[in-house]
Amino acid sequence: MESSRRIEGRVRVVVSGADGLPLFERRAANVVLRSGAELIAALFRGGSATPVNGVAVGVNSTPPSPPYEATALTVAAPDGTPVLQAATSPLDPAMIQVQVLADELKVRVSLRSVIGPNRAVSPDAGVAAVEIGEAGLGVLAPDGNSLSQIYNRVVFEPVPKARDQEVALYWEVDFPYGA
Repeated sequence: MESSRRIEGRVRVVVSGADGLPLFERRAANVVLRSGAELIAALFRGGSATPVNGVAVGVNSTPPSPPYEATALTVAAPDGTPVLQAATSPLDPAMIQVQVLADELKVRVSLRSVIGPNRAVSPDAGVAAVEIGEAGLGVLAPDGNSLSQIYNRVVFEPVPKARDQEVALYWEVDFPYGA
């Protein structure tokens, strides 16, 4: 079996109600951003000791395009008015699995992250739900409220996320090896 020679990733996004039952599901492929390539390069040279340790969601479902230099996910309207708050979550290292797929000549990193109830919501208590249309993996900012560096970003058909709901993100990233 011939292996892809590119890093490939995908995410499954599931919004669940307060009862735990899934309400919406989306699947999307990721795009590694320039900041993600710089993060990997910094890890190689010892310029960074912080691994990918967080996830975030935003409201912009516009697909990425060259030069792939997004520095943040969208949490505000074009005029700067905040539309989303508490849109990040740290990664739990126990939820990260690494698997060697020898027949495919790749190493797969799989992880699950959850942005829980009362997170990724409008700062306006009168707004019942926010349309989530993007997600990213990266390095959490020191305050934990954003990603200081984004490794990858995915966009998907927006899903409404209410205050009593959670968003579970199931990521897979494949790293090829061999000739």
